[in-house]
Parts: sequence; structure tokens; C-alpha cells
Amino acid sequence: MHITDLYFRGFRTHPERLALSGDGGDFTYRQTFALTNRIGRRLRDGGFGTGDRFAVLSPNTGRAFIAMLGGLRAGVAWCNLNMKAALPDILHILAAGRCNLLFFHESAAGMIDEIRAQVPSLRDVVCIGGSDPRAPSLEQWLGDTSDAPLDLRVPETSQGFQGATGGTTGRSKLTVASNRFMMTGVMAWATCLHFDEPPVNLAVAPITHAGGFVALGMGQFGGTTIMMSTPDVGEMIALIEQRRVTTLFLPPTLIYMLLAHPRAATADFSSLRYLIAAASPFAPEKIVEAVQRLGPVVCQAFGQTESGFPTTFMSPAEMASAARDPSRGHLLLSCGRPTVIVEAMEIMDEEGRILGPGETGEVVLRGPTMMDRYLDDEAATAEIQKFGWHHTGDIGRRDDEGYFYITDRKRDLIISGGFNIFPFEVESALMKHPSVQDCAVIGVPDAKWGEAVKACVQLKPGASAGADELIAWTKELVGSMKAPKSLDFVDNLPRSPVGKVLKRDLRAPYWEGKTRGVG
Repeated sequence: MHITDLYFRGFRTHPERLALSGDGGDFTYRQTFALTNRIGRRLRDGGFGTGDRFAVLSPNTGRAFIAMLGGLRAGVAWCNLNMKAALPDILHILAAGRCNLLFFHESAAGMIDEIRAQVPSLRDVVCIGGSDPRAPSLEQWLGDTSDAPLDLRVPETSQGFQGATGGTTGRSKLTVASNRFMMTGVMAWATCLHFDEPPVNLAVAPITHAGGFVALGMGQFGGTTIMMSTPDVGEMIALIEQRRVTTLFLPPTLIYMLLAHPRAATADFSSLRYLIAAASPFAPEKIVEAVQRLGPVVCQAFGQTESGFPTTFMSPAEMASAARDPSRGHLLLSCGRPTVIVEAMEIMDEEGRILGPGETGEVVLRGPTMMDRYLDDEAATAEIQKFGWHHTGDIGRRDDEGYFYITDRKRDLIISGGFNIFPFEVESALMKHPSVQDCAVIGVPDAKWGEAVKACVQLKPGASAGADELIAWTKELVGSMKAPKSLDFVDNLPRSPVGKVLKRDLRAPYWEGKTRGVG
């Protein structure tokens, strides 16, 4: 089975149902299936197939999603790009990844000349939204290609995905993963999400990343995905009400913005069944607020470009129970339990020993959604796969019930005066303050302690709080040693295109001129 076979279960069961809607037009499953087949046939006729790579440079649109499906249907590996990434990063992903075909939206037209000049592996460039004089439109490129079903069996073990890692600490690495990686991950949603009738998914987060795997999962339910090209919280609330949205995937930062929006207090969220949070830690206080505002619909998932998504899941019922029952409140810090697609998930120490419940170490995984390797980087591949396990780079623990808790990123550890300080614990304390909307904690140089704890805080709209007040608040909760020694207020935290805080950008001014980035 191939990932497109899974998605087009929606065509087999609900051919006239709306598959895609919003920016870029509306498409039924029948129309989506036909256009996907035309793209797949055109690629095969043009000599594209296994071993080639394609990318889509576009905001969330129906045509962008169909282009993804068409490339995958032809057996070409999907190389993911984010429209919001900086041009040098886009060029790196395309050139280092030896991409052969680019579908682009007219809003990316300003990048095309440089992309053509800097990516010699490109053989075709196609404009999928609007028109551009430097490239054929999708209709021109397709010509009279038939929409007859493409009877092509794509091997599960051949390359299906070439992922760009988050790049939160430097330039993105490129992963190589099989078609099985993608299909198995998308299939996992059928064990996590349950619907009595076809769902309505609102795609706000980029479909080129985890949001796309959620959208791909909708086909097996015969669901509709509404595309939102630019995140706008007011418009998002309006769409939830008007289109009776059941499923919404957001990074926590957008959930915080949703909860703080003036319309959130009176909006009708009764259609929501699942608000899926992922991509970064979700503050427990915000989970409680979300359950109170939205009902028992909040759930969490964990995944990585290297290991697939979702590898863990915590259901709305579990989250609501933890939010309402103090005896279960500790579960608000958990990312859930491993999904059925994970062969094994453990906590490991530096020597490769598996640790028991309650012990802290690195989260490691095994299973069919692990990447094959990093492209052209044997050393990094060996490091992330040492001891025969996939190493996530996340520090955490598991409890006696099998719930996993990610306490921090290994690389974000602050060592101050010989003590290990995990930023997430300090951030969680700050997030309890009623004036704080979001925050990030970093280590900065300190002559006495090597590193000192600094907090960067974004206040809620209209809220006020002083640095001394917030530092004193944190001392009460985590103690003087872990509390920030200094605090800066920021209008917005720097984030990657998928919503992860770029702590390297926060650290950079303080470590400028230093020979190393630790104390």
C-alpha cells in the first residue's frame, strides 16, 4: 500500500464529498483524484520516478496539496519546504537535496530566478497558483494528459520523503525516509482519532510539515480539509464556527493566541472534536484554560522529522481528566504514550543503558517510522542511531503507566555553577503567571557561574508585570538557583517557520565574540 492509496479511500467511499476547500479553490474527492492522476502521469511521461525528488513552495492551498499527492503518486520523493523560510534556507534544502522538480505558488515568484540559478539539479519548474512568465502554469504543463488512474505500485521501501529538520540550532539537515515511513505515520491517525461522520479539518499550520501529515490522514475518514494560507486567529475562529470544524492542529503558541483573542470568550467551538497540540511544549496552565474554554477536545502528540508523526498521543479524555482532577494533574506535563506504530520507546543514559520509570535520560525510539539516514552525513547518522536506537535529542522520563514526559532538549541544558538547569522547568513556572503569554529561557555568559539563567518574556496583550515581580514569582516556584538572574521583555519570540522558538537567535547577542556557546 502507498500513502496515496490511503488518502484516496475518501474517493472510494465519498467521491462527491468535498476533499479540499478554501484558498486555491474547492475540490471534491473525484476532482482531487483526477488531477492527482494527471500530475502523476505527466511526471512518469516526463521521465520522473523513483530516485527523483520534488518540492512544493506554496502557502496552504488545495492545489499545493494536490501537487504533493501527484508527486507521491508518481513514486517521486517529496522534499518538504516552508514558504516562510528564508531564501538561503530554501536554496540549501533544494540544492543540497538535489531536487529535480519544483511546484510553486505565484506568491513565491520573486524567488524563482535565484532558485533556478542556484539549484542545478532542477529539471522542471511549474506554477500551480496564478501565472508566471518564467514557468508554465499547471494547466499548460499538464496539457492533454489523461486523468485515468495511474496503475503504479510504488515500493514501500523506496524513498518517499526527504525532510528538512527544524533548523533551530543551525542549518537544516536533510533526512531520507521510505514510503513506509509516511504511510505508517498517517495510518496512525486512524488509531488516535475517531469520528462518527467525516471530519472537517482546518489546516492552519503549514501542510509542508506536520500539518500536512494531519491533512493526509483525513482521506481515510473521507474528511474535508479547509486550507488557510495565512494564520489569522480571528479568521480561524470564524471558520471554526461557519464550517463546523472538527479537527485543528496548532503549535502551542497559536493556541495561546487563540485563548487570548477577544472572540474566544463568546465563540461557538461546539463542533470541535480534536485540538491537536504539537511542535513544542504545551504549558499545563494553558491546557487547563483550553479545556475550560473549548471543552474536552485538547490532545497532544509528539514527533520529529527524523522519527515520524505521531509517535506519542494523549487523547482528549486523558487531557480533560488531568485538567480537572488534581490527582492526575501531573499528566499535563506528558506528551502521552507511544502510538501503535512505535515498536519501542525508552529512556537511555549516555552509555546506552535503558533506564527505569522515573529516571531521566534521552528519549530513544525504534519502529517503522524512523528515518533511514541523514542525506550525505554519515557521522550525524551514526550519532543519532547509536546503540541501534533512534536518539531524539530530547531529555525525559517515563512513569509506571507508560506515559512519557519530555523535560527539555539535550542541547538547551544550562549548566550554572556545576548544576544542570532544564529551561522547560523554569519556563513552566513563568507560564503560571497570569500576565505571561509565552516565554523562553536561555543560558547567557556569567563570569562567576559560567552560565546564568535569562528569561525572555512575551506578555499578554494589555497585561503588565515587572521583571523583579516575575523573577520573584519564579523563585517561589523553582527556587533561587533555577530562577532567572535577569529578564528581558520581547514583543514576539523568534520562531522557526513551524512555530518552534529559535533559542539560538535569543542566545546569539550574549555569546557574540565568545569562543564557544557554553559557559
